[in-house]
Amino acid sequence: MKYLIRLDRFAAWILFICLLLYFISGYGMTKGIISLGFSTKLHLNYLTYIILVAFICHTSFAIHLAFKRWHFWHKPGKTILVLFYLFFISFFVWVDRFYVKKPLSVINENLNLNTNANINNAVNNNREEDDEDTVANTNTAAVNPVNINTSTNAQPALKTFTSSELAQNNGQNGRPSYVAVDGLVYDVTGIFVTGRHFYHLAGQNLTAEFHSQHAKSSITKYPIVGKLI
Repeated sequence: MKYLIRLDRFAAWILFICLLLYFISGYGMTKGIISLGFSTKLHLNYLTYIILVAFICHTSFAIHLAFKRWHFWHKPGKTILVLFYLFFISFFVWVDRFYVKKPLSVINENLNLNTNANINNAVNNNREEDDEDTVANTNTAAVNPVNINTSTNAQPALKTFTSSELAQNNGQNGRPSYVAVDGLVYDVTGIFVTGRHFYHLAGQNLTAEFHSQHAKSSITKYPIVGKLI
């Protein structure tokens, strides 16, 4: 019994420390208080399973003592406890490793409409800005014809991605992790470790998922690599 008590205390300390690190790494992923790559690997690849093991060790001992006090520590009670933990572990592993949230087709249709509208608005705004710059440059050239600048500073057009092309950049087999938000394609390789961020997968249009969990300005820290068509 004394060894079980020591194991329970050790598991409690591990659980306490790992939960603190879990919160810190979570804020590192969302708030940037520590390195994004380090916090993502710590949060997703290590802490979750350490916490799971420590939680099972700590709670199973407490439940075992409670069952003894309630005179329920017999074969049916032990079977119920074992089945509960088997179900809990299986469900956790399935959600963490295999479950993928699939967007509804209606949402996808709305996203496509919103995406086209956003792209058209951006194109129109760029055209208006270009027209204003052209008028200003023309006026300047008329006043100071000697200072005409013949060099061009035109920015290269953004690369266009189809849905199938975007899906190829899924973070697997050395590929980068790209996602589309509001019609623009962003490189999120640093946070989508092996193409995965929580239950979201790279290579997809995640506009609805992004806006449901983040402020719009938070996407601007990732480089734009193209636009979705």
